[in-house]
Amino acid sequence: MKKQFAIIGLSSFTRRILEQIESEECEILLIDKDPATIEAWKDRVHRSFIADVLNEATIGRLIPPDIDAVIVDPGDRIEVSILVTNYLKKLGVKKIFVRAETEEHGEILNLIGADHVIYPNKEAAQRLAPILMTSHLISYMPLSQEMVLAEVKAPPAVVGKMVKESGIRDIRHLNVVAIRGEKTNQEYSFVTPDYVFLENDVLLMAGNEENLLEFSDMEELKSGSGISGFLKGIMNGK
Repeated sequence: MKKQFAIIGLSSFTRRILEQIESEECEILLIDKDPATIEAWKDRVHRSFIADVLNEATIGRLIPPDIDAVIVDPGDRIEVSILVTNYLKKLGVKKIFVRAETEEHGEILNLIGADHVIYPNKEAAQRLAPILMTSHLISYMPLSQEMVLAEVKAPPAVVGKMVKESGIRDIRHLNVVAIRGEKTNQEYSFVTPDYVFLENDVLLMAGNEENLLEFSDMEELKSGSGISGFLKGIMNGK
């Protein structure tokens, strides 16, 4: 049986989600109050409705209680996301994803039953800030408080060395998941301990945030004012 998802409010954020999942084997229900939005997207979803979701009866009529998940983002209308989340919780929806404007907004959403509160702006900042501060970090994805996944251009300190003698695992406590470069035709491939790092290699790495940033030649983060203090606050989710 196909998974069923509902999107309430088509913002730039939920539009990206819809574009990601529309090609999958699933049924998408779209609800928005703007007729032009529904007209533009109705052929790309299984069902679509022009509706005012502030009405609890409307939510109960349009959203099946056994739906797999609902994604809520009515734009900057904070009160609407709170009320809709409450309605969905009372309806018995299994998974409720809601975009939050602020930390306070997110706390309220958690209290009333949101399963996943999403902060797109903060998450984007968490990924971008480390990249701005180092020449070797290409992409950066925090997975948890203790674990990050990142693409790192091989620093000069490891170029010409074998993986097993580079100290990446024993000293830096990091894992090289895969490598892409000229030897791998620019595709990611697993490597052996005897692999010798080349200048243009890109390493897909996993490990502790602090260790990975140090390996990426990032300046030591210090508490206090200035860009380093600001960056540390971002990465700690403050």
